[in-house]
Amino acid sequence: MHGRIVRYLNSNGKGVVINASKMLFDFNKETWHDKKVMPMVGMYVEFRCNEAHQITDCKVSKFQEFGGNTMVSEADFWRYDTDEELLTLQSNARDAIVQKIYKSTDYTKIKEIPLTIKLVETIKNYFHQEFLAISFLNDLPVFEEEIFFDYTHLKRFGMKALDHLLFNDKTIAKDDFIEELSVMTRLDSAFSDFSRYNNANLQQIFQDSFLSKQCHYQALVVAVNNTKDSQNLTQKRINTLKGDILLLERRIQSNVELDKSTQKLNKLKKDLEEMLKAEKYYGGLFTHLMGMKEKFDAFYLKSFSELYQKIYIRIFKKVKSGLDICITILDNKIYHKVTKSVAFSKNFFKTPENDRIPNIIYFVEQYMEHLNKDRLNEKDALVYRYVNRVCKKHRKYFLVISTNEKRATEIKLKILEQNKFNVVKTAYKNTIYFTMVNEIHFDCIYIDPENVWKSPNEFIREIKALKANENTKFSILPGSVKENRFGFTE
Repeated sequence: MHGRIVRYLNSNGKGVVINASKMLFDFNKETWHDKKVMPMVGMYVEFRCNEAHQITDCKVSKFQEFGGNTMVSEADFWRYDTDEELLTLQSNARDAIVQKIYKSTDYTKIKEIPLTIKLVETIKNYFHQEFLAISFLNDLPVFEEEIFFDYTHLKRFGMKALDHLLFNDKTIAKDDFIEELSVMTRLDSAFSDFSRYNNANLQQIFQDSFLSKQCHYQALVVAVNNTKDSQNLTQKRINTLKGDILLLERRIQSNVELDKSTQKLNKLKKDLEEMLKAEKYYGGLFTHLMGMKEKFDAFYLKSFSELYQKIYIRIFKKVKSGLDICITILDNKIYHKVTKSVAFSKNFFKTPENDRIPNIIYFVEQYMEHLNKDRLNEKDALVYRYVNRVCKKHRKYFLVISTNEKRATEIKLKILEQNKFNVVKTAYKNTIYFTMVNEIHFDCIYIDPENVWKSPNEFIREIKALKANENTKFSILPGSVKENRFGFTE
């Protein structure tokens, strides 16, 4: 049955389809059986349902636009139940046009074959789903980002970061991320198809997407075939006439029915002469038409191949760029949600070891910590090098020296809010502090003068004497505001 989606929710994958009789049918993500395309409002679909009007199988229809080169109207879409019926209708309509062109064309005078559909349109139709996926990028906010993440390296860690966020803060809904996830799913489907396109048979694509839709060309093919058939029939007639003439000549030589045989022989010779002329005519016409066909094939195959490659590369770059944008937006959203989360500030960041925002890069590094760096597979090695390169360029380290856990956590959060690549270490006691300043170069060290075991000046002198932090900046934190047990400032 044919229908159109009138409602769809990305959050739960549930939707409603209306049919030609204005009846409504429910479907969900389990009954949507089209991996390449995600449902959307306004999309035409082909579906099956049970007696309770519940859809059991639903997929996108091959017909999303009507009129013009589709040769199928929207009324036809609602009149027929399946895409197969519409394809047959389309094929019959195209055949009728081809026959009309063939009958109205004088092929002895034709010099070139007009195009029914432009070259670029046929390629755009071939990449229709990819162009549709790219169009959804317009729904995402435009922003200027210093760095866009590489989706191919970070894809598998995006959902880990999101799941961790949703698990640790129940006040955050997954629906807040639906827009990015929806666009990313569509683009990812298109991106996955490019491995298929790499091994595509261009000759077959050219035949199916371009030549089969050129009505004037198909009419020429009919003319070529009919001319060849006429030529073959003429040759068979010539061979038959030659045999009959030879037989009559022998009868005349034997004086068998001399007058009658002579009359028949003259008629057959005259017929043979006409057939030889016809053979020459059809042979010349066939050569002429075949030459035009081969010229058309060669010219447009070359043009099609060149344009296909250009559009293929352009789409690939747009899809890849779109995925990079999506994974970056997703990461930024996770970052901002975490920094504003009360649950994370009260639990996750209270632990000194949790010194970074748990975004996508964080989970990549967690994954890499458990692997032998000398025995990484090719995929993991690429991710490892990529993340190291990104972090080396953008990451900054900070140190907070304070024995007050609450104060240290507050400062940590303020620093983390400044940049998602920041790492904030906390030193609660002397041994931890001394190990850190010896091993890590810090961009800035924050000293809480009210909660340390020596004076700020002593810290500064001691740290600057170390090679790792001789040029490090220092910041002395202002005194904290104390509140009494009633919540009033003292």
